[in-house]
Amino acid sequence: FFNYAVPSAMSDTLPNHFLEHLRTNPHILESIRNFQENYRPVFLVSSSDEYTQEQRSAYLEFAQLIDMHMAQFLAMYGCTEDDFVAGLEWMKATQEPNWFAYELCLKQIDFEYFVQMLRADRCLCCGKPFRAPAHVDPATGGVVTEDVPPPPPPPPPPE
Repeated sequence: FFNYAVPSAMSDTLPNHFLEHLRTNPHILESIRNFQENYRPVFLVSSSDEYTQEQRSAYLEFAQLIDMHMAQFLAMYGCTEDDFVAGLEWMKATQEPNWFAYELCLKQIDFEYFVQMLRADRCLCCGKPFRAPAHVDPATGGVVTEDVPPPPPPPPPPE
C-alpha cells in the first residue's frame, strides 16, 4: 500500500502517477475516443437547451467507463478514491502544473459541460476539435491527416 495523502514531491502524487498510467496505457484514451466516436451523432443532432434521454444515458455510460478505468488504476496501486482526491487537493493548493489538466477533466464530469463538449465536437481527452488535423489518432498513434489539404504542386522548372 502506498501513502499518497501527503506527497513528498509533486511527482509523488497519485494523480501524477495516473497521468503516467495514461501515457503507458494508450488503450484508455482510445476507449474514451471510441466512446465519443460512437455517441457523437447523439449530440450533434440537437443544439437546443433540451437534453434527450439518449444523451443522459450516454453520459451515464461515459461515467461508468471513467469509473472502470479509475477503479482498475486504484486497485493496481492499492489506493482509494480518497487517496486520489487528497492528491488532487494537494496539487490544487500548490498549483502543481498538472493540476490544470485535472481541472479540465473534472469539468467534464459535469453533465452540461460534457454535453457542450460533444455538441461542439471537441475531444473529451484533449479539448481539440475531434479527429481534426494534429489530433492524435489512438488507433495508429499517429497524427490524423484527413481534411489536411495536399501540399501545393512544385513550381514549374525554370526555362
